[in-house]
Amino acid sequence: MHKILLFLFAVLIASILPAFAEEQYVDPVFGDTIDRTAEDFVTVSLLVADPGAASYSVFGHACLRMQCPAFDMDYCFSYESESVKNRIGDYLAGNLKMGLFAVPVRDYCDGYREEGRGVYEYILNLPPQVEQELWRILDERVAEGHELPYDYFKRGCTITCVNFLHEALGNKKVTYSGLTTDITTRDYARAYMKNYPWTWFTWNFICGREGDVLLPEAQQLLFPAELVKAWQSATIDGNLIISQEPVVLVEGAPQWDDSWFTPMLLAWFILCLSIANIFWNKPYCDWLMLLAQTVVGAAMMYLICFSNLCCTSWNWLLIPFNPLPAIFWYWRKDWALPYVAAMMMWCAAMAANLLWGHVLVDWSHILLVLAWSLVVLKQSPWARTLLMRKIG
Repeated sequence: MHKILLFLFAVLIASILPAFAEEQYVDPVFGDTIDRTAEDFVTVSLLVADPGAASYSVFGHACLRMQCPAFDMDYCFSYESESVKNRIGDYLAGNLKMGLFAVPVRDYCDGYREEGRGVYEYILNLPPQVEQELWRILDERVAEGHELPYDYFKRGCTITCVNFLHEALGNKKVTYSGLTTDITTRDYARAYMKNYPWTWFTWNFICGREGDVLLPEAQQLLFPAELVKAWQSATIDGNLIISQEPVVLVEGAPQWDDSWFTPMLLAWFILCLSIANIFWNKPYCDWLMLLAQTVVGAAMMYLICFSNLCCTSWNWLLIPFNPLPAIFWYWRKDWALPYVAAMMMWCAAMAANLLWGHVLVDWSHILLVLAWSLVVLKQSPWARTLLMRKIG
């Protein structure tokens, strides 16, 4: 009997010894048992937030979420600028700074939850080595600090996500498909700003020729919604970058500008006032119009000539809005008619572009130029005589 028991014991020992003999994985660099080559060691996601009511948030926001469950790490890497609130002067002068911040995801989501804006997560399909290289690059950018000049076109939240991914890929390439080749930044901006009329109105005064850049290349993806669409059809080594439906991290909705007083309403009011003043002939109305035109023109000249703010270069609105009429106002009788003729040509060209589908200015800008042209037209003796005859 004891021989049978001894045999069974030997069989049991022989069966469990291989399990003890198996060597447990040990990382050769860090000396721990964490497999850093595993598919789920790092997870990368694109987070997209709904647009906000503030002018700086009307496009929404995009950032990269990096997760490492093995070390209980979960951060959003987000490019942010200094707050514009109470610093409009610094913003227009181009003195605001920006940089990359690493924020815990919970804190990041809480901010949007308070604003009522939704946050959506798109998991990215990336090779493990690319995910780790991406995290290394992001850590380096965070360590560089937050002293970079504000530049939405070069360091906006969306374009930086694209640039970081391309840098992490190294020799690998992203294959994009279906990108539009005949639309400009201004065209896209108009589509996204339709619910923010005042932001669109002022944005056109600030944004110069950079707004008319075509968007056929991935490096020109400037808006979060466009990046999502691009990555949903883009591939890396034949694999879609985004292949899953988004996960809702924060329930919310876009915050629209629902003010009843719009730029178009303002433009119509000023145009009607200019027409009515032909009958009233109140000089102070003309002087107020001249003052407004000069202030706007001087501000645009400052942005173009002296400001460090990005995208402030040549602007189509600089033709009707500039300080020259005020400077030469004393001789207005001599140049009124040719000036008005030039303004009519400008209005016709801008309207034709809008009707054709290409955006250079808004209809409200055209109405304001028409109103200003009526003020100048009255300064011509010939035109004033003709108007008085018609009125009489």
